[in-house]
Amino acid sequence: MAPGISRRHCIAAISSAWLQMPAPALAQPQAASARVVSPASRPALLRFTFSRKQDDPRTQWLIKVYTEVLDTLGIGFAFVDAPPARGLILVNTGEADGELGRTWGYGSLHDSLIRVPTPNNDVEFVAYVLEDRIAAGFPGWPAIRDQRWHCEYRRGVDEAASLLHHQLDPTLVSAVGNIESGLRRLQLRRTDLYLDVGEAVEDFLAFGDGRERVLPGPVIRRLQAVQTTTGHAYLHRRHASLVPDISDTLLTLKKRGLVARYREDAMRQYLQSRQRRME
Repeated sequence: MAPGISRRHCIAAISSAWLQMPAPALAQPQAASARVVSPASRPALLRFTFSRKQDDPRTQWLIKVYTEVLDTLGIGFAFVDAPPARGLILVNTGEADGELGRTWGYGSLHDSLIRVPTPNNDVEFVAYVLEDRIAAGFPGWPAIRDQRWHCEYRRGVDEAASLLHHQLDPTLVSAVGNIESGLRRLQLRRTDLYLDVGEAVEDFLAFGDGRERVLPGPVIRRLQAVQTTTGHAYLHRRHASLVPDISDTLLTLKKRGLVARYREDAMRQYLQSRQRRME
């Protein structure tokens, strides 16, 4: 966060931006296959993980959305709180059944998962650098390779990892455990670029945990998105037969405007709660 800008002002600004933000355009899912699971044979409960903590407003948003989706199908919902890098492990070992939100490309990296075709939201992968590092916008991967920038991503964000390893010398790519570490290492000039989901970084900068602050000093600059995709829920392949019904039900909620409304409600409630704690 830039020096001289209070966290209270930042929260107020992000609150205003969210309340004015239009709902994302609906992406058209693939045609659903024929129904093969009767209500009587559906599981009683599905357990999901997510890449954010349970009390995060975006986690609460997706919990609300998928609780309603599954309730419509006569299935219970449970949330399993786990770090991003552990979510897939829990799903593959049967301790969870799916993940609430991962990027479109995540499924291409993990054969054990089935993507729900209807997306939750749009997702941008954004590059962050120090303001004094470059004068213009994103220089492009060839220039970054030539200048041998050291680039980092957040562990568990597999599509960001795949992008960096594809574009750069693997010896110049590393991972951090959380957003705080990625931004701090930028400020300490231990890395040249940090790549992460823009939404997650902007949330952290606006109202991140009070124990996780960016160091005062060098200003971090957001460059343009280097890749745009969509976020989807995923189920383990053992539940593949449920995916068409879940996708269709989610699409119905989106058309009714409920998914966007639940997101706005979760953000508003979180911001109001945080403002009360600061008073």
